[in-house]
Amino acid sequence: MRGPVRRAVARVHFVLACVVGALSFVAVSLGGLLYALLRPRGSAAVHLSRIFHRVMTTILGWRVTVEDSAHVADSAPAVLMAVHKSNLDIVVYGGLYPRRAVVIGKKEIAKIPVFGWFFRATGNILLDRRDLQSAIASITAAAARVREEKISVWVFPEGHRNSSPTLLPFKKGAFHLAIAAQVPIVPIVCTPLGGLLDGHRLLVFPGRIRLRVLPAIPTEGLVEADLDTLVARVRERMQEAQDRLAAEPA
Repeated sequence: MRGPVRRAVARVHFVLACVVGALSFVAVSLGGLLYALLRPRGSAAVHLSRIFHRVMTTILGWRVTVEDSAHVADSAPAVLMAVHKSNLDIVVYGGLYPRRAVVIGKKEIAKIPVFGWFFRATGNILLDRRDLQSAIASITAAAARVREEKISVWVFPEGHRNSSPTLLPFKKGAFHLAIAAQVPIVPIVCTPLGGLLDGHRLLVFPGRIRLRVLPAIPTEGLVEADLDTLVARVRERMQEAQDRLAAEPA
């Protein structure tokens, strides 16, 4: 299919995926919330992310492949840092989300009906970026949890969605956390989504997405004075890896 016909099919595909995705997201979030309330020590977050990942990749026609996924388990507990591509990151990364992990998110997430309740009930970390003292206290508490409970933390260090090939400046909260907990940072990069998703024109196309998990970057022995160097090192490594992945044949 070419031209107008292909765009028309892609737009219908987009609309159907939005409708089914929204209904599935609410259903899975509600199921996850009930699961979390009945089994507080269970793996509700893992089940939600993987179920929604399978449902949506099937609907969208996306095939997600992960390279070097063993780095996630081998480095645990760790701070897992992924590039923030779109609103569908939960679809893209959902199959990789590990057991015994939590997510760092904005406190506004807790206000989302059903999903926000689920997010809070499963022990994820909510930060108020406008309140520095509150954010510092949350990071300190999170570092203690990482050490005591041996959990990993998933974060998008850019802080905002970014479809550009150039990474945004990284927020420093997760780096403070990694240094405080003395756990490694595991970077995760992704191929561009531009050929598969155009949210502005309401188009979605089937295709392949590749994720690459990079070797862990240690923080053992680092102190706060090393923070800026660590941020620059991680961002540089992720930018180089993302550029290489984008340049490789599909």
